[in-house]
Amino acid sequence: MLPTIIYTFATRVVCLWARQATKLLSSLPLLLMMAGNPAHAVEQAIEEITVLGRQDFLETKFTPSRNGSNVDSAKLMAQVPGGAANNNGPLSGQIQYRGMFGPRLNVRVDGMLILGGGPNWMAPPLHHIPAGLMEELVIEQGVSSIASGGGIGGSVTAYWKKPHYSTNGNWQFTGDTEASFSSVDDGNSLSAVLGMSSNDQRLFVIGSRDEGDDYETPGGTTQATGYERGIYGIGYGFQSGEHEFDFDFRRLETDDTGTPSLPMGIDWFYTDIWKASYRTNREAFSFELMVYGSDIDHGMTNSKLRQAPDFSSLPLPPFMGDDKRSVIAKSEELGYKLSWDVSLGSGSLIAGLEGRNSEHHANVSDPDFSPFFVNNFNNSKADSLALFGQWSSLLNENWYLEIGASITRVTADTAAVDAFPARLVDKDPASWPMGTPPRAVWILREAFNRADLSQTDNNVDWVVKARYQATEELVVEAGLAQRTRSPMYQERYLWIPLEANAGLGDGNNYVGDPSLDPEQSLQLELGLDWDHVSYYVSPRVFYRQVDDFIQGVPVTDMAVIGVSANANGDPTPLRFANREAKYWGADLTFGAQLSEKWLLDGIASYVVGEREDTSDNLYRVAPSSLRLELRYEGNGYHVKVQQVLMAKQDDLSATNTLDPLNRNNSFKQTDGYNVTNVYLSWFISSNMTFTAGAENLFDEKYMDHLSGFNRVIGNNVPIGSRLLGAGRNLFGRIQYRW
Repeated sequence: MLPTIIYTFATRVVCLWARQATKLLSSLPLLLMMAGNPAHAVEQAIEEITVLGRQDFLETKFTPSRNGSNVDSAKLMAQVPGGAANNNGPLSGQIQYRGMFGPRLNVRVDGMLILGGGPNWMAPPLHHIPAGLMEELVIEQGVSSIASGGGIGGSVTAYWKKPHYSTNGNWQFTGDTEASFSSVDDGNSLSAVLGMSSNDQRLFVIGSRDEGDDYETPGGTTQATGYERGIYGIGYGFQSGEHEFDFDFRRLETDDTGTPSLPMGIDWFYTDIWKASYRTNREAFSFELMVYGSDIDHGMTNSKLRQAPDFSSLPLPPFMGDDKRSVIAKSEELGYKLSWDVSLGSGSLIAGLEGRNSEHHANVSDPDFSPFFVNNFNNSKADSLALFGQWSSLLNENWYLEIGASITRVTADTAAVDAFPARLVDKDPASWPMGTPPRAVWILREAFNRADLSQTDNNVDWVVKARYQATEELVVEAGLAQRTRSPMYQERYLWIPLEANAGLGDGNNYVGDPSLDPEQSLQLELGLDWDHVSYYVSPRVFYRQVDDFIQGVPVTDMAVIGVSANANGDPTPLRFANREAKYWGADLTFGAQLSEKWLLDGIASYVVGEREDTSDNLYRVAPSSLRLELRYEGNGYHVKVQQVLMAKQDDLSATNTLDPLNRNNSFKQTDGYNVTNVYLSWFISSNMTFTAGAENLFDEKYMDHLSGFNRVIGNNVPIGSRLLGAGRNLFGRIQYRW
C-alpha cells in the first residue's frame, strides 16, 4: 500500500514542479541575493532545533526542525513521519500521531503533564510553551518506552530553553532572543531568555509575546482566528559535584484568541506553572525527583470574537434571542515523579513511581440573564499513581533489548451538580410537568447526583522492544506493547449534553458515562533503518488494536435528547461509550545527498482508523501525505524548497458527522492539495541567524481536513463546513544568541 502511495505522490510532485518550474526558479535568485556574504561559516551557525540522528543504533527519537513561522508549537508535528496537528485555533493545536490525538497521547512540557486547560482543551499541552521559548520538541518514534510515561498513542516532550552553566569558573551573562513577523495574519512574536550563570549556579528570566489578527485565505478572511499570548517566568539552578537542583516558575496569559472550530472562543487564560527537581549521579546509581504544579483559570465566550448563535427557540429568558453563553473554568494539578537508574546484570534498570492529582470545575452562565447557570463540572477529580520498571541492555554489539512494565491505579470522583432549569422544577414542580425542558434537566441532575460516581481503575502496561544491527548499514527494529488509558473526567462526568469533549471539534453535544472502562491498546511495530552513506531510508509498519475504545454513539435517553434539541442546538447528541477500534498503517523517512551541497529529504505517512464493532471510520484521522524537501547548503546559508502533498480524505466517520439534523458538521470528503514552501536561513555570524520564507507560495486554496468545522456565523465558509487553510504567508525571523 505505501509504495503505491509514494509512487502516486512522487508522480504528482514531478508534474507539479514541471508546471511551476519557472515560478520556482524565479523565486530562488531573490532568496539567494538576500543571503549576501556571511560573516562566518556554516559550522558556526545557530541551530534552533537540531535533528537527532535517525540511523544511530539506539536512536529512535525525532526532533523536527523549525523551518517556518510556527507560533503554535504543535504544528511542528507535520515534520514527523506519522505526525500531524488538529488545528482548533491559532494557539490551540493538538498533536496527532498515527491517527491518535488529545488525551490518548503522552504530551509533556519539561517532563510535566499539563492537560488541556478547560473542558474543551482550548489550551492543549503545547499551548503552554511558545515556539520561541522551546529548545526542542522530541517525539519518541513508534512504541514508546515505559519510562516515558503513559499514553496509548505515543510520547512527545517539549523542552524549555535554559542557559548553560559556565565552564570557565566566572559569572557570565547569556541570552537567546528572537523576533519574527508573518504576513498572513499580521502577526509578530518576541521572545527572550536572559541569564547569569557560573560553574555552579544559574539564574534567568524568560518572556515572550505573540500577537496576530485573523488570517487571510484565497477565499477571504477567516474570522475569529486572531490571537494574543504573553508569558514570563524565572528559573534558578544549582549544582555541586554529583548533585543538581532546579526551580522554574512560569506565568502565562492568553487573551481574545479564536477557536473557530469550537463553539466558543478564548476570553482569557491565566496560568501559573512551577516545577522543582533534584538529581544526583553517583558511580553506582542515579536518582531524580521532580515535583510540579499548575493552576489554570480560564474564561470562554461565544459572543466576544464572533456573533452569538441562536440555537434555541424556548420561550424562557436564557434562550430568547441570541443565545450568549460564557464559561468560567478552573483546573488545579499536582504531579511528582521519582526514579532510580542502577546497573543490573548486563544492562541498566530504571524504576520508580509517578503520581498526579487534578481537580476541575466549569460553570456556564448567560451574560444577558444573570440567574442562569449550569454546573458543567463540579470538583471533578482524577488521581493516578504508577509504579514502573524498565530494563535495557546492549546484549552484544548487534542486539539491543528493552523490557518494561507499569501498574497504575486511577481514581476518579466528582461532586453534585445543579442547573437553573432544574431549580425551576424544585421551586414549582407543577408548572414543569414531564415533557418540558426544565423537567428533563431536573431528571438528568437527579439521576447523576444519585449515581455512584466514584471509580477506580487498575491498569497494567508492558513494552518489549528490540533493535538488531544486521549489517553496518541496516538496523532492524521490532516492538510489542500493551497500553491502557482511563477515561478523562469529561468522558465520565459530562452530565448534561454540551460540547465539552477535549476539543474533538465534531459539532456534536455529548454526555458522559461514569462506568466507562479504560481503553486497552495492543500495539505491534516493525521497522528498518538503512543508511547507505549518501542516502537513507527508514520504513515503519504498525498495527494497533484498541479494546473498549471510547467513542461517541447515538443517545437513546429521551431526557438527554430533549435537553440537547430544545436548549443546546443538537437534536442528535452522542454519549461516550466503550467500543472496539483499530489503527494501522505505515510511515517512511528517506533522503539522499545528491551532491556536495544539494540534499533531498522526504516523509510519507499513511494511517487508517476503523471501528471494529460496526462498519465505520474513526473521526479526524489525518489523510495520507508526502513531504519532499530539496535543500541547498551554501557558504553560510541554506535554501529549502518544500512540496507538501495531501491526499483526499474520504474515510469519514458517519457516527460523528453523517447527521443532516445537525448543521454544525458535514459528511463531506476533503480534496487533496499541493502546497509549495520556500525557506532561507542566513547565518550572519556565530551569534545571529536570519530566517525568511514564503509558505503556500502560490496561494493555493484548500481545506485542511484536521482544521475542524466552522462554527463562526458570517465566516468565509458556511457553518459546518471545513475551514480553509491559510493563504500565502511571507515571514521573517531573526535570532541573536550570546
